[in-house]
Amino acid sequence: MKEPVQPRLLHALSDAAEIGLVLTDGHGRVMLWNDWMAKASRIAEIDAKGRRLDEIFPQLDGKRVVAAVDDAVGKGLSAVLTSSLNRTLFPLWHDGRIPGKPEPMHQIVVVKPVNDDGGQQVCLVQVFDVTSMAHREALLRQQARTTEALAENYRLSELHNRAIVDNTADAIITFGADGAIGTYNPAAERIFGYDPYEIVGKPISVLIPELVTDHGGIDAAALSGEHRERSGLRKIGATFPLELSVSEMELGGQQLYVAIAHDITERKQAEEDLRTQKEWLSTLINAMPDLVCFKDGKGRWLVANQFYLDVAGLTGIDYQGRSAIELARVCKGDSDFLLGTLASDERAWKERAPIGYEKEIKSPGGTPKIFDVVKIPLFHGDGSRRGMVLVGRDVTERKLAAARIEHLAHHDSLTSLPNRVLFQERLRSALGQAKRNDFRVALMFLDLDKFKDINDTLGHHVGDMLLKAVAKRLQRCVRETDTVARLGGDEFAVVLTNLVDPEGASNVAESIISAISDPFGLDEHEVLTSTSIGITLYPDDATDSDTLLKNADLAMFRSKAEGRNNYHFYISEMDAEVQARKVVERDLRLALGTEQLELHYQPLVEVATGQVVGCEALIRWKHPTRGWVSPAEFIPIAERTDLIAPLGRWILHRACLQGRDWAREGLPPMKIAVNLSPAQFKHHQGLVAMVADILAQTGLPASQLQLEITEGIAMHNIDATLEVLRQLREMGALISIDDFGTGYSSLNYLKRFPVDKLKIDRSFVVDIGLHPDNAAVVQAIVNLGHSLGTRVNVEGVETREQLDFLIAHKVDEAQGFLFSKALPADQFAEFVTKHSPWPIHQG
Repeated sequence: MKEPVQPRLLHALSDAAEIGLVLTDGHGRVMLWNDWMAKASRIAEIDAKGRRLDEIFPQLDGKRVVAAVDDAVGKGLSAVLTSSLNRTLFPLWHDGRIPGKPEPMHQIVVVKPVNDDGGQQVCLVQVFDVTSMAHREALLRQQARTTEALAENYRLSELHNRAIVDNTADAIITFGADGAIGTYNPAAERIFGYDPYEIVGKPISVLIPELVTDHGGIDAAALSGEHRERSGLRKIGATFPLELSVSEMELGGQQLYVAIAHDITERKQAEEDLRTQKEWLSTLINAMPDLVCFKDGKGRWLVANQFYLDVAGLTGIDYQGRSAIELARVCKGDSDFLLGTLASDERAWKERAPIGYEKEIKSPGGTPKIFDVVKIPLFHGDGSRRGMVLVGRDVTERKLAAARIEHLAHHDSLTSLPNRVLFQERLRSALGQAKRNDFRVALMFLDLDKFKDINDTLGHHVGDMLLKAVAKRLQRCVRETDTVARLGGDEFAVVLTNLVDPEGASNVAESIISAISDPFGLDEHEVLTSTSIGITLYPDDATDSDTLLKNADLAMFRSKAEGRNNYHFYISEMDAEVQARKVVERDLRLALGTEQLELHYQPLVEVATGQVVGCEALIRWKHPTRGWVSPAEFIPIAERTDLIAPLGRWILHRACLQGRDWAREGLPPMKIAVNLSPAQFKHHQGLVAMVADILAQTGLPASQLQLEITEGIAMHNIDATLEVLRQLREMGALISIDDFGTGYSSLNYLKRFPVDKLKIDRSFVVDIGLHPDNAAVVQAIVNLGHSLGTRVNVEGVETREQLDFLIAHKVDEAQGFLFSKALPADQFAEFVTKHSPWPIHQG
């Protein structure tokens, strides 16, 4: 509501007034605030206008001034307030009797309702400064009191004493030598509950039983003037603690006792509460498997938990009030540990901020433990040292888990071969040595022929067994100085060093082909496979690793194109493979405009409940002449061309549309996981805009969309990736890292990513009975994921034994053939209706 504009004349008149004038509207907001008020309050008119009085002066909230203004505009009531009736009026200042020292203003405030030109009821507040008048009245009253005091000194003294007795918070009781109660002040009435007529003349033992002996006489030993704790007895029969002093005096020739009793019930309860809190605190910190210590501003120990005392060798030693130097002399353990705390203490004091560091300490059992220590310095208001808080958390298991995961960053978890990261490091090293020693290096790319058929017919667990067996045979075909690596899926690479001529590479390739061609006995199956090998040579074909990798890849595709189960050296004229890719690229472009492409959906099952909580959208291509084309064949081609952008958009759009349609059909809200390719991440802002556009078009809630990236994407161009992931998360979408554990993630960067889920690579749960170390690895990844606040998913679950393994290790979600293969949209909806929840806890 806009304030009405005040006429200039009214404004000038109000500023000329010698009283404070405030005009408020019907809501109590200030419309007029004259100069008198501005000077007395030190609040300018521009700062007061438009605000309520309790906004201008927060201390007036709920006070009579604000209430009177509200009554004026709401009920039409007038009010006159004075500072003698209500101490809290306006916080205004009056020029004091001493120049330069203003003093609080005594005021009379008149509050009146008035009507404005529009007939609306507003409020006029008039403030009169009566400070000088109050001073004169006070002086007159002082003179009158002085005169009266000269004449009535004795009476006032008597009244004063009576007032003290009647108004003290302590019970004052007089009784004679026979114990009969004589006088009994109001505080005694409140404390004991008796009216005077009920208790006067009764024995003192009715109120304080401990003042009399068993025979009913006064206990002389209890009649000490010292304060002692005694028990009182209330009228209701309840016993309560007293602090009591009894004095003896003689009055009129008779003995008289005066008992002063203070009810200490609240104090005793507070002391008991404090003892209880200390016990709770002591119990709490002693139950913690952490180092806990509090020190004062001089570094002296005040409180330490038992775990810290055990670690420091101070068990059974009175440590309170001693410094680290003093304790080092009497400790039963490593004194250097205690002395070593001094430097970090001083650093925290100097930096005046919490500091953290890792410290390796021997546990009481002698085992080294790693602690994450935080020291928090505390200061008084004047900046002086107040104290120090130390907390140290045992992070040994976390560090070991990180070390295991760091190992995974360089080794394939299924075959234990070097992964792509370590392979590239060794390749660069081999090229450097070959250049210095003038030798050749051969790089081989191997791909198992028709490996997908083995997975589809015999299951992934057999496929994984085959990969491990192939890895062992490959290692037997090379020297110790050579490197065999698994790059992912069924792709392997071999680096042969110190070659004199290409024939050495040919011999190894023939040996590998022969070894892989021999039947594999796997899980009661005789599995036959073969391999296609591409070979490139340094320095004959190229001198850098990237070109060699590309050449080996092209040579391998030539081997596949010419019947498989053979090898080819790279030659510059190799373009047949490129032509084949162009055919696939052409057909894929045509497929984008037809119904050859469709999405299938594999259920995501929550391990704890068996509920189907979502699905992963997987693209399928039914070629009109070739039939079903594997995504492994056409997705890499799409990523190498401009097709990945329209294909990725189509997948995301179709998945979001399907999620919306399922909701309309009555299915419960579910998360739909869509994989993002590395090529899509090359255009960061375009990716974010695309996701936002599709969500807006389809109406799918962003919280139901889960975008999955590989570890390779996460680790490429980290700063840009972090920014994109943050924008997607701010949009509401969920972020998942797919195939976690294949060897790309850096733990230093992983904790910075806004990730909602880690999907553990399926290789971690295969052959769980044969590789018990997998349990430790899975547990480490689960702990890592949960410590980062993410859910953990495992894909490729095919057996009940694998599921039980995941349940035991507290995995959050699972997917795989045990539950269902990827299904068309209508079949997935039927699966959810019939199989959610899935019988997760049945045999």
